[in-house]
Amino acid sequence: MKLVRLQFKIDDLQDYNLDLTLKPSFVSSLYIEKGAYNWAKQAGLYAGMLSLKQKDYHVEAYVTCNADERVNEVILYESGLWDEKPSSRISRLSGSLKEQVKALSELFPGVRLSIAPHDFNCIFIAVVLSKRARYEVFVRNWVKELWNRWRCDPIIIAELEPKDIRSIGTSYQLTDLIRTLRDYLRMSHKHDDIEEIRRALMSCWGVGPKVADATILFTSKSPWIVPCDTHLQRVSRRLGWIDHDIRMPVKPLCLKYYCDECVDKYGPCLRKTIEKLFPGFGGWVQTLTYLFGNSICTSQMPKCSLCHPVLREYCKKGD
Repeated sequence: MKLVRLQFKIDDLQDYNLDLTLKPSFVSSLYIEKGAYNWAKQAGLYAGMLSLKQKDYHVEAYVTCNADERVNEVILYESGLWDEKPSSRISRLSGSLKEQVKALSELFPGVRLSIAPHDFNCIFIAVVLSKRARYEVFVRNWVKELWNRWRCDPIIIAELEPKDIRSIGTSYQLTDLIRTLRDYLRMSHKHDDIEEIRRALMSCWGVGPKVADATILFTSKSPWIVPCDTHLQRVSRRLGWIDHDIRMPVKPLCLKYYCDECVDKYGPCLRKTIEKLFPGFGGWVQTLTYLFGNSICTSQMPKCSLCHPVLREYCKKGD
């Protein structure tokens, strides 16, 4: 089939960056990075038929399939171009929060949320593997092997024996994946109810709030969903967004109570606090803190010389 090039105009280049959008997203597990601003899809819908490139004020998509409404939708979702501009979100903030998020966005300009609603199974598998494992170092390599051998088919992977999957690696995350997927395949939920999907995911063995929230954030148009990781917790404390006694979300409480009920009984967790501070786009802020906490504001030996002057002014690291 003929190679077709589709172009999508970017109004403001500073408000969009393909690399910084895909790299922190679990959607990047479906792609191979071919070079700067050049990604080819290797798994999921249109695998081997779609590639994305950023050139000047355009995102160019190359497809070897019918260029119809569905492929346009996939391109917009997975490139992140469906998502709101960072400058629009920052404009709705005020005071120190506005200054801090603007500074984070200047360190990592053009970050948007890349999502893959058509590849829920693939994203779920990648997120499950990321528990206590470095995404760029380990998870990207694991899923590449999984996709090559068994595609991102949960039925096939769930039927594997531990010895089969150990041919990829000996880390417990791989063998745990089999058990989690066996529960996942028995899961039932209302597909249009985010809260029910979250609870259904957490009913699976080995799936807690972070895995459930990350799966939802990167498979739906729900930028308010906040996956709570150590980067978000650390950066939030250092910038003064939360007190040290703010707890992480806890699976038994998340399963037993809806959020407002839980807050009434036990006080706000990190997820609820970030949702309130950044109404409607806490998941986007979490993505910025992931990039920041992973590269500059690290737990050990943070690279303070690379930090934004505004963020250094607010930092409470030494408190």
